[in-house]
Amino acid sequence: MNRRSINDFYLRGDQKKWHGFRLIGIDGSEVFLPKTEATRQFFGEYTTNFMNGTVVLARVSKAYDVLNKINIDAKLVKREIGEHTLANEHLRYLSAGDLCLLDRGYPSFDLFRNILEKDVHFCSRLPISNWRVAQDLVASGEKEIIAEIEPGYQIRKKYKEQNIPIEPITCRFIYIDLPGGEKEVLITSLLDTAKYPHELFKELYHLRWEVEESYKKDKHRLQLENFSGKTVLAILQDFHANILMGNLTAILSSQLEKEIREKTNRSIKYKYQVNFTTALAKVKEMLPKFFSGKNIWELLEKLIRMFVCNLVPVRPNRSFKRHMARRKRYAKCYLGL
Repeated sequence: MNRRSINDFYLRGDQKKWHGFRLIGIDGSEVFLPKTEATRQFFGEYTTNFMNGTVVLARVSKAYDVLNKINIDAKLVKREIGEHTLANEHLRYLSAGDLCLLDRGYPSFDLFRNILEKDVHFCSRLPISNWRVAQDLVASGEKEIIAEIEPGYQIRKKYKEQNIPIEPITCRFIYIDLPGGEKEVLITSLLDTAKYPHELFKELYHLRWEVEESYKKDKHRLQLENFSGKTVLAILQDFHANILMGNLTAILSSQLEKEIREKTNRSIKYKYQVNFTTALAKVKEMLPKFFSGKNIWELLEKLIRMFVCNLVPVRPNRSFKRHMARRKRYAKCYLGL
């Protein structure tokens, strides 16, 4: 159902893009699972720094359209499966005209090579301390340089065993001063400095934050970790149902710009958008009714009216300090298992 809804959405051809690119943020997170013998065996048991005893954890990874708020691909897997492995699996759903946005844990010659083989571009933040070219750029005082990167020993060995030609990748390194004095270096395959000037990249990379926001919606608005069952199958069903609800909410919201403009035409201070938190709650409430045999068009019209009646202003340039708080736990004794 997710795949069908995503394909239908992109067949419309009126999606938001950045300079002609569909922006795909790839990032991962972790979720707590019910602790049972089945989940321990399937997902694994781990210790944490802020809880007594052990917990069952799984890894989540997404390829997420940050402008249209669509989960292109989402996986819930064993925590031992690495983010690079999952990122490479997401690439099967990307194609020419996409631009990958990656956090600083992802940069590697192998991943960049695989992205470029799909005719996809990338932009990623670098851990400056791990990249000599990034250190040299910061020390030089220059804004950017173009340089080649080559694989390390292990990747070179793997390529040799698999008879893969080893060719350097030409990349563009961009230095940005962040508010508060923090230094940021981005690496990108967008080499045309006239078409993609330096000043575009600070805003471009900031758009990656929408992936983080999507995880916040999953965990707090949709209560992703509040699973309806304790079996592995129930957990996987709940996870993909949440992804479906998020996608349907985004797809329905994307078609309401005209209605929103008509409703808020008196406002000149802010642009308005659907209150996504309220919309998610309404879709969660209405989704089972789509399978009840009732008139689907009536249900959709009711949902859309609810969306248009619950708007929030878009306030640009706001930022908040990130607080890493202990996650809320859910009382399982009230679940109808």
